[in-house]
Amino acid sequence: MDREFDLHYLLDLDEVKKGEVYSASASFDRPEGVVNYWGQDYLLRFPLDLGLDAHWDSGDLTVDMQISFRAEVACARCLKPVLLEIFERYSYIYTLRPQNLEPDHELSKEEMSMVHMDFWPTHLDLAPQLWESIILSLPSIVLCSPDCRGLCPHCGKDLNEGPCKCNSAEVDPRLEVLKKALGAPSDLERRKESHGRSKKKGLSR
Repeated sequence: MDREFDLHYLLDLDEVKKGEVYSASASFDRPEGVVNYWGQDYLLRFPLDLGLDAHWDSGDLTVDMQISFRAEVACARCLKPVLLEIFERYSYIYTLRPQNLEPDHELSKEEMSMVHMDFWPTHLDLAPQLWESIILSLPSIVLCSPDCRGLCPHCGKDLNEGPCKCNSAEVDPRLEVLKKALGAPSDLERRKESHGRSKKKGLSR
Protein backbone atom coordinates (compact mmCIF):
# COMPACT_ATOMS: atom_id res chain seq x y z
CA MET A 1 0.00 0.00 0.00
CA ASP A 2 1.36 3.42 -0.99
CA ARG A 3 1.35 5.85 1.92
CA GLU A 4 2.84 8.90 0.24
CA PHE A 5 -0.44 10.81 0.71
CA ASP A 6 -1.04 12.77 3.89
CA LEU A 7 -4.59 11.73 4.77
CA HIS A 8 -4.50 12.14 8.54
CA TYR A 9 -7.72 13.03 10.28
CA LEU A 10 -7.62 13.63 14.02
CA LEU A 11 -10.89 12.93 15.82
CA ASP A 12 -11.15 14.92 19.06
CA LEU A 13 -12.60 12.38 21.50
CA ASP A 14 -13.71 15.17 23.85
CA GLU A 15 -16.16 16.20 21.12
CA VAL A 16 -17.80 12.75 21.13
CA LYS A 17 -20.26 13.00 24.03
CA LYS A 18 -21.77 9.97 25.76
CA GLY A 19 -25.23 9.19 24.39
CA GLU A 20 -24.80 11.49 21.38
CA VAL A 21 -23.71 11.04 17.77
CA TYR A 22 -20.87 13.27 16.68
CA SER A 23 -20.85 14.10 12.95
CA ALA A 24 -18.05 15.71 10.96
CA SER A 25 -16.74 15.98 7.42
CA ALA A 26 -13.48 16.76 5.67
CA SER A 27 -12.11 17.09 2.17
CA PHE A 28 -8.57 16.10 1.20
CA ASP A 29 -7.16 17.89 -1.83
CA ARG A 30 -3.83 16.39 -2.93
CA PRO A 31 -1.90 15.96 -6.19
CA GLU A 32 -2.79 12.84 -8.15
CA GLY A 33 -0.88 9.73 -7.12
CA VAL A 34 -0.71 6.04 -7.90
CA VAL A 35 -1.68 3.21 -5.56
CA ASN A 36 -0.71 -0.32 -6.62
CA TYR A 37 -3.17 -2.95 -5.51
CA TRP A 38 -4.60 -6.16 -6.99
CA GLY A 39 -1.47 -6.19 -9.19
CA GLN A 40 -2.44 -3.03 -11.05
CA ASP A 41 -2.03 0.71 -10.73
CA TYR A 42 -4.90 2.96 -9.66
CA LEU A 43 -4.51 6.69 -10.20
CA LEU A 44 -6.26 8.46 -7.32
CA ARG A 45 -7.87 11.71 -8.36
CA PHE A 46 -8.51 14.11 -5.51
CA PRO A 47 -10.37 15.64 -3.76
CA LEU A 48 -11.37 12.80 -1.46
CA ASP A 49 -14.39 13.58 0.67
CA LEU A 50 -14.86 12.05 4.11
CA GLY A 51 -17.97 12.05 6.24
CA LEU A 52 -18.13 10.39 9.65
CA ASP A 53 -20.47 9.67 12.53
CA ALA A 54 -19.02 8.63 15.89
CA HIS A 55 -20.66 7.49 19.09
CA TRP A 56 -19.83 5.61 22.29
CA ASP A 57 -21.42 2.23 22.94
CA SER A 58 -20.66 0.32 26.16
CA GLY A 59 -17.19 1.81 26.39
CA ASP A 60 -16.33 1.18 22.73
CA LEU A 61 -16.15 3.87 20.06
CA THR A 62 -17.99 3.23 16.79
CA VAL A 63 -16.98 5.32 13.78
CA ASP A 64 -19.02 5.14 10.57
CA MET A 65 -17.09 6.46 7.56
CA GLN A 66 -18.40 7.54 4.17
CA ILE A 67 -15.76 8.17 1.52
CA SER A 68 -16.10 9.41 -2.05
CA PHE A 69 -13.36 9.91 -4.62
CA ARG A 70 -12.40 9.17 -8.21
CA ALA A 71 -9.81 6.70 -9.47
CA GLU A 72 -8.50 5.86 -12.92
CA VAL A 73 -7.43 2.34 -13.90
CA ALA A 74 -6.84 0.41 -17.13
CA CYS A 75 -9.61 -1.80 -18.53
CA ALA A 76 -8.73 -5.44 -17.83
CA ARG A 77 -9.37 -6.38 -21.48
CA CYS A 78 -8.45 -3.49 -23.80
CA LEU A 79 -6.26 -1.43 -21.42
CA LYS A 80 -8.10 1.83 -22.10
CA PRO A 81 -8.26 4.13 -19.04
CA VAL A 82 -11.50 3.91 -17.07
CA LEU A 83 -12.57 6.62 -14.64
CA LEU A 84 -14.35 5.29 -11.54
CA GLU A 85 -16.69 7.26 -9.28
CA ILE A 86 -16.39 5.60 -5.88
CA PHE A 87 -18.67 6.01 -2.88
CA GLU A 88 -18.47 3.55 0.01
CA ARG A 89 -19.36 3.24 3.69
CA TYR A 90 -17.38 1.41 6.36
CA SER A 91 -17.76 1.01 10.12
CA TYR A 92 -14.97 0.60 12.66
CA ILE A 93 -15.20 -0.23 16.35
CA TYR A 94 -12.35 1.01 18.55
CA THR A 95 -11.91 -0.77 21.87
CA LEU A 96 -9.32 -1.02 24.62
CA ARG A 97 -7.10 -4.08 24.42
CA PRO A 98 -7.87 -6.54 27.27
CA GLN A 99 -5.29 -6.21 30.06
CA ASN A 100 -5.06 -9.93 30.94
CA LEU A 101 -5.07 -11.32 27.40
CA GLU A 102 -3.18 -14.61 27.17
CA PRO A 103 -0.30 -14.69 24.60
CA ASP A 104 -1.87 -17.64 22.75
CA HIS A 105 -5.40 -16.21 22.84
CA GLU A 106 -7.19 -16.63 19.51
CA LEU A 107 -9.28 -13.62 18.56
CA SER A 108 -12.90 -14.21 17.64
CA LYS A 109 -14.34 -12.81 14.40
CA GLU A 110 -15.91 -9.99 16.38
CA GLU A 111 -12.59 -9.17 18.07
CA MET A 112 -10.71 -9.29 14.77
CA SER A 113 -13.08 -6.73 13.28
CA MET A 114 -12.23 -4.27 16.06
CA VAL A 115 -9.39 -1.77 16.28
CA HIS A 116 -7.63 -2.49 19.57
CA MET A 117 -6.22 0.45 21.50
CA ASP A 118 -3.71 0.38 24.35
CA PHE A 119 -5.21 3.62 25.72
CA TRP A 120 -7.64 6.35 24.66
CA PRO A 121 -5.71 9.30 23.20
CA THR A 122 -7.00 12.85 23.26
CA HIS A 123 -7.13 12.82 19.47
CA LEU A 124 -7.68 9.60 17.50
CA ASP A 125 -5.90 9.47 14.13
CA LEU A 126 -8.22 7.79 11.61
CA ALA A 127 -5.56 7.61 8.86
CA PRO A 128 -5.00 3.79 9.00
CA GLN A 129 -8.73 3.05 8.70
CA LEU A 130 -9.18 5.76 6.07
CA TRP A 131 -6.46 4.14 3.95
CA GLU A 132 -7.98 0.72 4.49
CA SER A 133 -11.36 2.05 3.34
CA ILE A 134 -9.81 3.46 0.17
CA ILE A 135 -8.10 0.17 -0.68
CA LEU A 136 -11.19 -1.92 0.05
CA SER A 137 -13.17 0.35 -2.26
CA LEU A 138 -11.00 -0.41 -5.29
CA PRO A 139 -12.52 -3.10 -7.54
CA SER A 140 -10.24 -5.99 -8.53
CA ILE A 141 -11.43 -6.12 -12.17
CA VAL A 142 -12.56 -3.11 -14.18
CA LEU A 143 -14.01 -3.17 -17.70
CA CYS A 144 -14.65 -0.17 -19.93
CA SER A 145 -17.94 -1.88 -20.84
CA PRO A 146 -19.49 -5.30 -20.10
CA ASP A 147 -19.13 -6.33 -23.76
CA CYS A 148 -15.55 -5.12 -24.20
CA ARG A 149 -13.90 -7.38 -26.82
CA GLY A 150 -10.35 -6.72 -25.60
CA LEU A 151 -7.15 -6.95 -27.62
CA CYS A 152 -6.17 -9.52 -30.23
CA PRO A 153 -3.70 -11.88 -28.50
CA HIS A 154 -1.62 -12.06 -31.70
CA CYS A 155 -1.38 -8.51 -33.13
CA GLY A 156 -2.63 -6.45 -30.19
CA LYS A 157 -5.34 -4.62 -32.15
CA ASP A 158 -8.23 -3.25 -30.12
CA LEU A 159 -11.10 -5.46 -31.27
CA ASN A 160 -13.64 -2.86 -30.12
CA GLU A 161 -12.54 -0.80 -33.14
CA GLY A 162 -13.14 -3.67 -35.56
CA PRO A 163 -11.73 -7.09 -36.48
CA CYS A 164 -8.05 -7.62 -37.17
CA LYS A 165 -6.47 -9.56 -40.04
CA CYS A 166 -5.21 -12.43 -37.90
CA ASN A 167 -6.32 -15.99 -38.62
CA SER A 168 -9.39 -16.41 -36.41
CA ALA A 169 -8.98 -20.19 -36.58
CA GLU A 170 -5.76 -20.02 -34.57
CA VAL A 171 -6.16 -21.42 -31.10
CA ASP A 172 -4.39 -20.32 -27.95
CA PRO A 173 -1.38 -22.67 -27.71
CA ARG A 174 -2.18 -23.20 -24.03
CA LEU A 175 -5.30 -25.07 -25.16
CA GLU A 176 -3.36 -27.53 -27.32
CA VAL A 177 -2.61 -29.74 -24.29
CA LEU A 178 -6.30 -29.86 -23.42
CA LYS A 179 -7.25 -30.69 -27.01
CA LYS A 180 -4.77 -33.58 -27.09
CA ALA A 181 -6.10 -34.90 -23.78
CA LEU A 182 -9.60 -34.92 -25.28
CA GLY A 183 -8.37 -36.72 -28.38
CA ALA A 184 -8.89 -33.79 -30.75
CA PRO A 185 -6.23 -33.17 -33.41
CA SER A 186 -4.01 -30.16 -32.84
CA ASP A 187 -3.76 -27.27 -35.30
CA LEU A 188 -0.37 -28.55 -36.45
CA GLU A 189 -1.78 -32.04 -37.06
CA ARG A 190 -4.71 -30.59 -39.00
CA ARG A 191 -2.37 -28.54 -41.18
CA LYS A 192 -0.23 -31.61 -41.89
CA GLU A 193 -3.34 -33.62 -42.75
CA SER A 194 -4.61 -30.86 -45.03
CA HIS A 195 -1.20 -30.56 -46.69
CA GLY A 196 -1.14 -34.35 -47.25
CA ARG A 197 -4.55 -34.27 -48.92
CA SER A 198 -3.40 -31.46 -51.19
CA LYS A 199 -0.34 -33.46 -52.29
CA LYS A 200 -2.49 -36.52 -53.04
CA LYS A 201 -4.83 -34.42 -55.18
CA GLY A 202 -1.84 -33.05 -57.09
CA LEU A 203 -0.49 -36.57 -57.79
CA SER A 204 -3.85 -37.89 -58.98
CA ARG A 205 -4.18 -35.28 -61.70
